[in-house]
Amino acid sequence: MTDISRTAPGFALGGDIIEILIKEKELTEEQAAQARSRMRRSQIPAHQALLELGYSTQEHIYRALSQTTGIPFVILGETEIAEEATQKVTPKVALRYQFVPISLERGTLKAAFSTPPSIRDRETLRLLLGLRLDPVIATPNEVSNTLKRIYGLGAGKVIQITQERKNAQLDTQDNAFNDKEEQNLDIPAGSEEDASIIPLVNEIISEAIKQHATDIHIEPFRDKIRLRYRIDGMLRETPVPPGMVNLHEAIVSRLKIMARLNIAEKRLPHDGRIRLILNNEPTDLRVSIMPTRFGETICLRVLASSSVFLEMEKLGLSKYQMAILTKLVSLPHGIVLVTGPTGSGKTTTLYAALAYVRDRNPERKIITVENPVEIELPGTTQIQMHAEIGLTFAAALRSILRHDPDIILVGEIRDNETADIAIQSALTGHLVLSTLHTNDSVGAVNRLVNMGIEPYLVAASLVAVLAQRLVRRICKHCKVEDDEIPRRVRAEMADTLGEEPEDVKAWKGAGCLECDQSGYRGRVAIYEFFLLDEELQDLVAAHAGTSDLRKAAMERGMKVLRQDGWAKVNQGATTIEEVQRITSTFQISYDIDEDEA
Repeated sequence: MTDISRTAPGFALGGDIIEILIKEKELTEEQAAQARSRMRRSQIPAHQALLELGYSTQEHIYRALSQTTGIPFVILGETEIAEEATQKVTPKVALRYQFVPISLERGTLKAAFSTPPSIRDRETLRLLLGLRLDPVIATPNEVSNTLKRIYGLGAGKVIQITQERKNAQLDTQDNAFNDKEEQNLDIPAGSEEDASIIPLVNEIISEAIKQHATDIHIEPFRDKIRLRYRIDGMLRETPVPPGMVNLHEAIVSRLKIMARLNIAEKRLPHDGRIRLILNNEPTDLRVSIMPTRFGETICLRVLASSSVFLEMEKLGLSKYQMAILTKLVSLPHGIVLVTGPTGSGKTTTLYAALAYVRDRNPERKIITVENPVEIELPGTTQIQMHAEIGLTFAAALRSILRHDPDIILVGEIRDNETADIAIQSALTGHLVLSTLHTNDSVGAVNRLVNMGIEPYLVAASLVAVLAQRLVRRICKHCKVEDDEIPRRVRAEMADTLGEEPEDVKAWKGAGCLECDQSGYRGRVAIYEFFLLDEELQDLVAAHAGTSDLRKAAMERGMKVLRQDGWAKVNQGATTIEEVQRITSTFQISYDIDEDEA
C-alpha cells in the first residue's frame, strides 16, 4: 500500500491554518513567514510547525486545524469518556497511535487523536480493533494527560516489563525442568540488573521536568504505589498502572544506582544526588530515600541549573521593593537575611541579587558556601558544604574571610557557630547574605538571639530582613475579573491600597487547556521588608519583643506579606484564595465570624 500520509488532512491544507490564525489575530505576518519556513525546512505540517514555534495556544491551532480538515475538535476535559470504549483499546495501541477512545456505538469507535490520522493509520486501527473509526481531534496536551489518567503514567512500559518477567520466569521453569542439576536456580524478578526498568524511571523524571514540577514523590502502600508531583507548590497525584506496585523495588534500585547509593541497604535512610542532561539542559535531582512499612519511599527535589530565573525584574518585586533590594545588595557591610519556609524561593531571590551585583559591580568579589549548590552562577566562587568531612558552614566561613571577599552568601544560618561567624564577618566590613527559617521577617531577630547571639551584636550587624512566600500566578489565557469579592476582603484590600472599596478589583482563572483547567500557571512571590533604622536597632539592643518590633516597623511604613499579597491581587497577578491560603493565621479565640465557620 502506498504511504499517503503526506496528503492526509492537515498536510495539503496546512497553509490554511496559518491564514485562519492571521485573520483571528493570533499570528502576525512575520510569525506566519517563520512558520512557513519551518514547514518547508523540516517537511512538517503547519500545525506541528506552529506548536514547535509556540506562536499560539494549542487550542487556537487545533480549532483552526479542525476547520481545514473537517474533523471535529473536542475538549477532552469537557467530554465524557465511556468505560466500554477504553476497555476495547489496549494501552499499547492507544499510546502507539496517540488517541483517546471516547465512546462506542454500533461497532463504531469515536476517538480523539492528537494528529489527524492518515488513511493508512485508520485502516490499520480498523483491522486491529475490529471496529469502524470516527475520528475527532484534541490538543496533544489533553490527549497525553487523558491517556495518563485512563491507563496510568508509563502504562506501555509497565505492561512490557511485566510480560518480559513472565517470559523470563517461564524460561527459568523450563530450564529447571530440563536440567535437574539447575532446578535450584533462582533468578529473582526485578533484580538490580533489570535494564528494562530504565525507560520507566526516565519517563517518571521526564514527566516531572515537562510539568515544571519541583518535587517527585513515589510512595509505596500495601497494594499500590502513589506517584505525586509538586507543581506550583501543590501536590498533584499522577495515575499509575496497577502493575507498577510490583516494580517498586526495581525503581528504587535504579534510582540508588543513579545516585551512587548502596542498593543492598534497605533499612536506613539514604541521601544522594543525580545529575542529568535533559533536552540539552543540565538538571540535578536531590534524592532522599526512607524505609517505611511497605517499602522505601522516595522524594526527588528537582534543581534546575539554568540561570533563566536570575533576573531581579522577574521576581515580582514592585518598583519600591526593587529600589530597596538594589540598595541593600550595594551596601559595603552588614547582614541581609531572607526568611521563609522550604521552597519559598529564598535561594532564587538571593542569586538574582548576586547576579545583579556581579553584572553591575564586577570589581566586588563574591563567595558562596551552600548545601547543596543549587544554581551555578558564573563569576562567583561557590563552595559545596561537606559536613561529613568537617566542611561545615562555620568552618568554610573561617577560611572564606582569608580570601578577601566583598560579599559572602551563606546558604543557611542554622546554629550558633555559623551565626556568630556571620555576625563577626558583617562587623569586619563584609556584606553577608543568608537565609533563616522563620514565619515572618521580624521574627528573625529573636531567632538569632535564641541562637545565643547577644542582642547588641544583632542590632549592630543586621541591616534588613526580607520575608517571602510564593503564590500561584493566574493563567494569562483564561484570566477573568472576579466579581464575588467578600465584603471583609474588599474592605481589607481597600485599606491596604488606599482606595475606595468599590474601586478594588480582583481576578481569577476560569480554567483552560493551557493550565489544565486549574486557573493557575507559574508562581509569583509576595514580600515583606523589615528595615532596621537607628530607633529599631535600639529596640533590638534592648531585647524588645517581636510584637513590639513589628508594631514599630509598621508605624514606619512596613508592609506585611498579606498587604503585598493584596497589591498582587489588585494587579491581577494572583487570586484572593491564594493570598488567604498563604498568609492566613489562626488566632485562638472563641469569637469566630459566621463567614469563617
